[in-house]
Amino acid sequence: KSGVAIGVLFLQMFFAASGAGGSLLLVLRRAPSLVAFSLVQLAVHFACIMGIGRAVMRLDPNELYLASNANVGGPTTAAAMAQAKNWKKKILPALLVGVFGYATATTLSLAMGPILTRLVQR
Repeated sequence: KSGVAIGVLFLQMFFAASGAGGSLLLVLRRAPSLVAFSLVQLAVHFACIMGIGRAVMRLDPNELYLASNANVGGPTTAAAMAQAKNWKKKILPALLVGVFGYATATTLSLAMGPILTRLVQR
């Protein structure tokens, strides 16, 4: 139990440090189109996850929420969500899905980087 408490404490410190340097008002003033684009991306992502996951695959909505969180926020926010919701059996899978997302996204980005660079240079 003490390990969980220490882990939660460090996650809270991580979230506080990550958000301390940001200013939502500054982003809204300087790049409103970026905020709108991000909101559209999140809405399409969530609609696809819920539509396919619920209608086609008949998955549990809580697992879909957690998977969406792991995709958007990464493993730390997904684990924090599972911990906050008291979904003890879903903490490790949330971490693993988030790390798997990092690994696949990094691999795809490294593979597509040279291709996109050549396209832009034309």
